[in-house]
Amino acid sequence: MMDVQRALTASSQAKSSVDLSDCQSQMYATAVVQGQNPSGSSRIINPKYRLIVGAAIAGTGLATAAVLAPWEAVRIIGMTVLTGVGYGVANDMIACRDCIEYFTVGHVYDGRRFEKRPLNTLNPNLNALVWGAIATWHVCAVAGTFFALVARVPFPGMALKVTAAQLAPYLAISAGIALLVSHARSRSAQKVATDRFEYKYSGVPMYLQSGWEACSVRNRTGYASIGIGGAILSIGMIAARAGLLGV
Repeated sequence: MMDVQRALTASSQAKSSVDLSDCQSQMYATAVVQGQNPSGSSRIINPKYRLIVGAAIAGTGLATAAVLAPWEAVRIIGMTVLTGVGYGVANDMIACRDCIEYFTVGHVYDGRRFEKRPLNTLNPNLNALVWGAIATWHVCAVAGTFFALVARVPFPGMALKVTAAQLAPYLAISAGIALLVSHARSRSAQKVATDRFEYKYSGVPMYLQSGWEACSVRNRTGYASIGIGGAILSIGMIAARAGLLGV
């Protein structure tokens, strides 16, 4: 009789364990689908990437303060960083809705897990805000420093100097053009990828290939725009300082 009771108890415990495991698996899957961190952590920033997120936030904050500085060169650097971050956020607001799976560190597909993501959420708005800053602030800080040198450092035959207020409209126009070009190229690439239905990115499921391609093209176009736009602006500032163009 005791053996029967032990057997029944063991069977009941095993069933409960299986039910609990199934329940936990279901809860994990539901959390991932809803874009939540299945670990239940309340921290929105992934501790593993706290440094890069913190650097992006700090860089953007310093750029905001730089715009208010009394030195024109510092204001130019700050304005360039803020323009770049604004572009990055606007661009990623669209990209995060095309393929949120793309937004991992290194852009390596890992499903909807959070190990390689700066944020413990798949919310497209929050990811766009953070990724927009992460991807642009440091590049634009370098570009802004170069612009400040071109605009302010004394050169032979260039007595005029370009101010931050004079440069600002051209930065805004450049960012707007870059956003339009990136969006057009992204949509074109996404359509081609959908029509061809080819497997281009290893490890990425077939149903995400077109969205992944759209994000990749948008990303590459953005960086190319910084280079091309930066070169055009630099030439324009040199011409203006030489008296060949009006600013």
